[in-house]
Amino acid sequence: MTEKSLPNENKNTDEIDVKKLVGKRIREYRKMRGMSQETLSEIIEIDSKHLSNIELGKNMPNPQLLLKISRAFDIEIKDLFEVFHLLPKEKLKNALFDLIERLNEEQLRSTYKYIKSFVI
Repeated sequence: MTEKSLPNENKNTDEIDVKKLVGKRIREYRKMRGMSQETLSEIIEIDSKHLSNIELGKNMPNPQLLLKISRAFDIEIKDLFEVFHLLPKEKLKNALFDLIERLNEEQLRSTYKYIKSFVI
């Protein structure tokens, strides 16, 4: 997503728990890679309890740890912050509505066809 197409986070930043969403994103990548918490903990050189607290949104990893985690998954650090798909249903719907409001007619028609292909 480009910066222009991001949902208007400023409206809802008070309602978004970044630590929890980043933790969920790390868990999502870990599971996609078929790693246990213990395995990832060893790779990034932290205690598995600390990793558990990060994934639960209790702790936020520092920048150096974010770099180690991104390297373990072979992704860019920014990918760990692409979390809008993890929002609760109502917040996700609101974010989508915000995006839809900014589409021109051609984009809106294409988006409709794309979404419709999943609903049928």
